[in-house]
Amino acid sequence: PQQSLQEALSMLGGDDWELKKKGLFNIPRLAESHPEVLLGRLREICLAATSEVTNLRSKVSCSAIVTLGELFAILKKDMDSEADGVAAVLLPMVWNSPEFIQKAACQSLGMMVENVTPARAMTVLMDRGVKSRYVQVRKCAAELLLSLMEKMGVTKLAGTPRAERLAHVAGTLAQDCHKDTRHYGQEMVKMLLNNQKFKKLLEQSLSPHDL
Repeated sequence: PQQSLQEALSMLGGDDWELKKKGLFNIPRLAESHPEVLLGRLREICLAATSEVTNLRSKVSCSAIVTLGELFAILKKDMDSEADGVAAVLLPMVWNSPEFIQKAACQSLGMMVENVTPARAMTVLMDRGVKSRYVQVRKCAAELLLSLMEKMGVTKLAGTPRAERLAHVAGTLAQDCHKDTRHYGQEMVKMLLNNQKFKKLLEQSLSPHDL
């Protein structure tokens, strides 16, 4: 397994794009069969894959994006430490890429949100996504944040250190210039208004007119 991993990483280090695709395909297969081998070199593997996300060959770029999503699905919370770095590379692909790359990036970000620790995913989305100046990035992040909030439940969220920030983010997204992002933000606000603590936080964060 160690040798197979080294071979896959060597493929990524070369210039042959077909070999790069093969290397990217092999990494998740190794994660399925020998996760312990990957965990010892996880940072190196993620850096190698994220560096191919911006490859000018769209097929290599898409393969790298899919590989990262698969690593989240296979390794789950073991990918917590890599979530921020991977999201920082995937989110820009949501706005300045061909449609199939945008779709792949959103799907891989969705796999991140589903599989890492919810608190980590929430922090990454609030730090990296919802503040973006690009409409498509905010929309993708808002949709994922709403799904995460629905999964965690408002009572649990109210007891976290992120409660105040979450209320502020929901209020901001609910007034976004893009109708889909605004819809996700308004759904968040409706959800939060069912909780007394969040209701107070929203009242502090927004003017009565905006609320």
